Amino acid sequence: MKLIKTTLLTAALTAGLSAGAAIAQETNTQAAKAQEQQGATQQIQISEKQVDQFVDAYLTVQLIGQKYQAEIQAAGDQAKAKDLQQEAREKMQTAISDSGIAMQKYREISLAANQDEALRGRISEKLTVELESRQQAQNVDS
Repeated sequence: MKLIKTTLLTAALTAGLSAGAAIAQETNTQAAKAQEQQGATQQIQISEKQVDQFVDAYLTVQLIGQKYQAEIQAAGDQAKAKDLQQEAREKMQTAISDSGIAMQKYREISLAANQDEALRGRISEKLTVELESRQQAQNVDS
């Protein structure tokens, strides 16, 4: 059961990291994008604190994305959908900053995790622990 949960989490993490990187990249200038791609191919050092901050930001970004996805689908017209997408991006950026991690570092970690299996494993492990913790807290509140 734990293996299935871990496999599903890893698949979700990989898909989510790609989506998170896409959202983050939309806010960059061309120069920042070039720098980001160069940084992604280099080995970067990421502390446990940064992984914790990334996981916190990642989970919040995912929740925001889920909330806005339903609203965007129900928007009815393209203008309203675009406004909602912009609002979602802004909230995601704020959530990342509020997690104590710079947007550039969030992007670096996200891109690096797509290429570095060891880093992806560290993030996946922290995500599993955090999700289980949140689930237990939710069960207590219920």
